[in-house]
Order: sequence, then C-alpha cells, then structure tokens
Amino acid sequence: MRQVHNVLVVGSGLMGSGIAQVAAQSGFEVTLIDTSESALAAADARIQDSLARLQRSGRITDDVADTARDNLTLDLDLDAAAQRADFVIEAIVEDLTPKQQLFERLGKLCAEDVVLGTNTSQFRIESVGQHCLRPERVIGVHWSNPPPLMMLVEIILAPATSRATLEATQRYLESNNRQFVVCRKDVPGFISNRMSTALFMEAARLVDEGIASPAEVDAVAQLMYGHKMGPIATLDLAGLDTALKVSTALSEHYGGDRFTPPPLLADLVAQGRYGQKSGGGFYAAAEEDRRAGHETTG
Repeated sequence: MRQVHNVLVVGSGLMGSGIAQVAAQSGFEVTLIDTSESALAAADARIQDSLARLQRSGRITDDVADTARDNLTLDLDLDAAAQRADFVIEAIVEDLTPKQQLFERLGKLCAEDVVLGTNTSQFRIESVGQHCLRPERVIGVHWSNPPPLMMLVEIILAPATSRATLEATQRYLESNNRQFVVCRKDVPGFISNRMSTALFMEAARLVDEGIASPAEVDAVAQLMYGHKMGPIATLDLAGLDTALKVSTALSEHYGGDRFTPPPLLADLVAQGRYGQKSGGGFYAAAEEDRRAGHETTG
C-alpha cells in the first residue's frame, strides 16, 4: 500500500470539516472538497474557530495550529484532488444515491491502491460502494462528532474489503492519533449507532412524554453514568435531521420500538429545527415552552 501524504475529504459539513482538520493537524496535506463556495467558506470558518479554541484551551500548540492551516486546501475541483489523493474519506449528505455515485466516480479517478473510506452513519458499506470499480478498497471510517475532540473511530468492513485496506486504514488512524474499533459485520448502525440511537431515542421520548426536561435527562446521563455530554445536548449538537434519518432507518431495518423516533423529534425536523446548526433543537423548544407557560400563568 502507498504511503499517505495527500488526504482527500469530500463534503465540508460538520463531519467533513472536522475530519479534514484532524488530518491537517496530523501533518497531512489535505484537500477539502464541496460543491459550492459558500459551503467551503462556512467550513473554513468552523475550522478556524475550532483551531483557535483548541489553542486557547492548550489542547494544541500554536505551531500545530499554524501547520494545520498551512496543510489545508479548500477546493471545488474533485477530479484533480482525487487523482493526487493517497487516502479518501467521504462525508457528504447522508443519502445513499449520491454516495453511490461519488464512489463510482472515485473508483475511476483514484489510483488503484487508494483507500476509499466512507463516514456514513447508517448505510451498509457494501451498498455505498456498490458501483465502485474497486470494492476491495471501500471501507467504513465512521467518526464521532466533533471529530477534533473525539478520539475513537469505528472501522466497518464490507464483505469485499481487503486486509490491505483494513491495515492501511488502521495505520492512517494511528497517524491521526486516533484509537479504533473494528465492526466485523456490515450491518446498519454498526456498533456505535446501534448503541447510541437506542439511548438517544429513549432520552428523546422522556422529553416528548413530559417526564423530564432536556436538562434533567442530560443530568442523569452526566452525573449518574459519567457521560461528558448528555444525550439531548448531543442530539442538538450532532443534528436532529441526521438523528431522524438514522433512527428511522434502523427502526425500519430491525423493527421493534428501540430505535423508533418520538413525534417531537419528527416535528422539530419538519419545522426546519435541526439543533444548533439550524433553528435550535430540544433545548430551544423547551425554553420557548417554559417562557410561553410563564407568560400564560404570569
């Protein structure tokens, strides 16, 4: 397998920009690709803010931050970036058809020994790479949000994934100072999302049913179970739209109630309220309800 110098990240949203930032901090030359200048500008602002916060907190040195900035290129030209890439991670919208189309394209553009990783949070890796000319190079590389702070990455093997691809991916993650676990069956939700979605949906149901406030649910997770962030705050941070897609897909695949999204989650997404990134989420809705109740009783 080739030595990795140039990393290509396709998709500059919350996950893609974070994954690109980690690679740039780790000394790789990184190209972050999207389809619009506005998306890239937003990604650049996020990365600069994240680097500044990491500097202020002492998590990274000024030299590391400066190196990351120098190593990062934001571009619209996928073809050129793919042809010089040594390692690829896809982090585009969580929609199967665009992912399949991208991997078909990457299979033609990239050199034959380049790892083609997908950050999908719900689709089977085999499905994502269904039309790729080199299915043995396709592998799941599932990061948690936010990538610059989360130290564990989930590797998912498709039936066709080669051992060389797995070993190259493990080396790459180690060079990013990340630990990893390997999901050895290509199943929807993998390890992490099957565990977390069940927790998140139960937490959301507690809020939806009026049993507890978002802050109270999160307090139980943090103070009783030692979580750094509660499930409701995590949902608001990660994006309610993504959570709804993942929970719906897992519910349809596995059946039963454990992954079923509560009505409140679907309602918030229908209103365009995706959490911190757009319109506020569970916490904002709870605060609005509190104020409305206070005004009514006041």
